[in-house]
Amino acid sequence: WDTATPWGREKCPNDRTQEDRAQQQIDLFGEAHVGYGQLDSPDLNLTVVGTRPFSWGGPEWKYQDFYREQFGVNSFEESTDLIVKALESALHENVIFIGHNGPTGLGDAPEDPVGRDWKPMGGDFGDPDFTNAIIESRKLGKKIPLVAFGHMHHKLRHTNKQLRKCLDIDGEGTLYLNAASVPRIIDTEGQKRRNFSIVSMEAGIISQVALVWVGHDLTIISEEILYCQPKSVFNFPGGKSRALHPP
Repeated sequence: WDTATPWGREKCPNDRTQEDRAQQQIDLFGEAHVGYGQLDSPDLNLTVVGTRPFSWGGPEWKYQDFYREQFGVNSFEESTDLIVKALESALHENVIFIGHNGPTGLGDAPEDPVGRDWKPMGGDFGDPDFTNAIIESRKLGKKIPLVAFGHMHHKLRHTNKQLRKCLDIDGEGTLYLNAASVPRIIDTEGQKRRNFSIVSMEAGIISQVALVWVGHDLTIISEEILYCQPKSVFNFPGGKSRALHPP
């Protein structure tokens, strides 16, 4: 916020001409930072590809000067090109996408994985550059078992009667996971607990997704199974699947 937004810059606690805290965050990740990049894992026959860092989401290209200065990107089209460039460098057939915000195409209801849950209510608030990169990756022959992201909190702004839908599966079998369970850290009887999303994959297929709470000694306090791979798949009348299309 302090780096990208006009109101955040006005309240920024540090001198931005002397210190770039957004870049400091990126530098802390070192080689593990995959925004507009990729990380190959030969042992798993897997490449992780990152999309646009710090995305606000939605159909408008926001914070133009921030993206121009930080990443040399001026539009959704240029952003897609950078993601695809990382894809073209991927060494492996299986690709996992990680983004700050999710792609378009996952629904426009406030409760959908990246649906807008503030006024004006509803609308697909996904990233179009993310979706186009997924489409291009399939043209390159890549298999995409998982697309993971956050930003859009599970706890909805407009209702406390339900949580946001955090999972979806498209017609290609790709699982989409919104991992934005908040708060991420809670204090219970003086002990901090942290939540993590654990995704298990076997032979290039997602077998299980779980939300776990971990104690200070790294023991698992609780586990909620969000998804288990079906033992068998049947076609049935009225069955539905979702396909992503260019926005």
